Amino acid sequence: MNTAYSSVVSVSVEGRTTHEHLTRTYESHIERHGSSPSLQQLFETARDAASSDQDRAVISWLEAAIAKESGRDSDDETPSTLPHHHLISHLKEHHDEHHHKANNGIFISPIFFPSEDSFGNFIKTLSNSKKSLDICVFTITDNETADAVIQAHERGVRVRIISDDDKSEDLGADVKRFARDHDIPTRVDGSPSHMHHKFAIIDDALVMTGSYNWTKGARYQNREDLCLTNSAKAVRAFKDEFEKLWDLFEEFQL
Repeated sequence: MNTAYSSVVSVSVEGRTTHEHLTRTYESHIERHGSSPSLQQLFETARDAASSDQDRAVISWLEAAIAKESGRDSDDETPSTLPHHHLISHLKEHHDEHHHKANNGIFISPIFFPSEDSFGNFIKTLSNSKKSLDICVFTITDNETADAVIQAHERGVRVRIISDDDKSEDLGADVKRFARDHDIPTRVDGSPSHMHHKFAIIDDALVMTGSYNWTKGARYQNREDLCLTNSAKAVRAFKDEFEKLWDLFEEFQL
């Protein structure tokens, strides 16, 4: 299922939300029988309430996976009598396994601004770089961001920066400081058009990209976004673009 469980409440089942339908079915069974329904009954109810064939297929897969795993448990702990904490454990284990197989370990994590939590995630990503940090951004004016870049350089990470030549002249811009004060390899476009990209490649394994300018305005005021992904296809594409621009702007080193 593509939506989180908590968002399923938006789906209607005979005038009720799916969540309400499932909850009421569960409570009615307890009222009538004095005990919780079996897992089989819960799965059947969930399948009836599912809104698509894809969702029903996922529910059936979960049911089969839990039944298979439960067969390894002791005889007094069958699928129909698993305590709730064991049920949750099984669901999480098999969901994680299925998610990993379905996506080959690829993830994409979006964050939004203004938000200090998002900014903290952004800085943490920069600070976790180990080998390389290739930055291609329109401008950098946030000192905390600049400090994270400088600290990465000082701990031995190979940092390279591409930016816009016009924005490098702005008051408070950090691009020239990187080159002048810290010997960080830095190049600009040297053209009347703008180098307007906003992305970074971390350790040749992660890409961080979005509308977010590395500025205080973007951090505190603007509506911005960033996505972090380990997609090999995305990493290769952004890496190729970075290397192309790095070679193109060779004569405009700062």
